[in-house]
Amino acid sequence: MNQISLDFGYDKNRRARPGESHVSGHRLFFALCAPDAVEQQAAKIADDYGKAFSLSAKPRLTTLHMTIIGIDDYEELPEDAVFAARQAGATVESAPITITFDRIMSFKREGKARPLVLCGEGGRKPLPRLHVQLGVGMHNAGLQHNISRDFTPHMTLLYDRKAVPPTSLGRPVSWTAAEFLLVHSVLGKTEHRIIDRWPLLG
Repeated sequence: MNQISLDFGYDKNRRARPGESHVSGHRLFFALCAPDAVEQQAAKIADDYGKAFSLSAKPRLTTLHMTIIGIDDYEELPEDAVFAARQAGATVESAPITITFDRIMSFKREGKARPLVLCGEGGRKPLPRLHVQLGVGMHNAGLQHNISRDFTPHMTLLYDRKAVPPTSLGRPVSWTAAEFLLVHSVLGKTEHRIIDRWPLLG
């Protein structure tokens, strides 16, 4: 089984909405992953801007992915949720998506470390369409749809208390995504497990 890694937190006293901060548990989400060359480019950008703005956090290659839509967080991963997520993923019809990130900036988070992200307009139409398709598929499969009007495609590089202002990149980060993934994150253990994957064929 392929693995990538990422670290989130989890409050074990309750199920929480995707995107909240926790310390242990399990998370399901759909994502796009960049090829190795793009990961290396993004990590180099994160390192350069980290030094320029005296950030204490360091990028990790294995964290670099783009979440399309979160499903939910769980104390124990339920098989019925995985089955429903697979049903939702199988409903998607989309061509390969060209993604271009031409800006770097810190997102705001009150009282917490800020995500340093890559973002841009490349894929502006097909990425929200994929987000909505998966949300509708999730709803039809009995899951929360989690469709967001404020969906902003981005790739998180690291988290740091210091902020980086919106800045244009001299060399954009770009790739064409030919598949999307259903990912199980073991929270608090920096571990991701790819449960399933679907090609973007059109």
